[in-house]
Amino acid sequence: MGLLYLFLGVIGLLAGATMYMAGSALELPGVGAFTGAIVILVAIINLALGIGCFMGWGWVWTLAVLFAFINIVIAFYNWWIAGHTMAGLTTTLVSIIIPVIILWYLFRDNVKVYFGKA
Repeated sequence: MGLLYLFLGVIGLLAGATMYMAGSALELPGVGAFTGAIVILVAIINLALGIGCFMGWGWVWTLAVLFAFINIVIAFYNWWIAGHTMAGLTTTLVSIIIPVIILWYLFRDNVKVYFGKA
């Protein structure tokens, strides 16, 4: 799971920088800077989660559980916004399956012991 968060952090940093530059190229520097800053902030949190997973920090477990639940809520919200289409449903299911697997993993006894949550 730590590798997943590290990967997401690196991708997020690249995406945030790209959004910043794209906003400037489209002559919308404020929009690009704002969006890029949010993506970079989330990327930094993902990098911290990745490092924390390898270190066994207890707060990482709590934050990972919180993020998984937030991702499930966002997936349903996105499906609702998309107009309940079949393509949207497929994306929603994939967007829900991944956090559910993460939650299943996080609530395993050995993982909770590793993070000091048992």
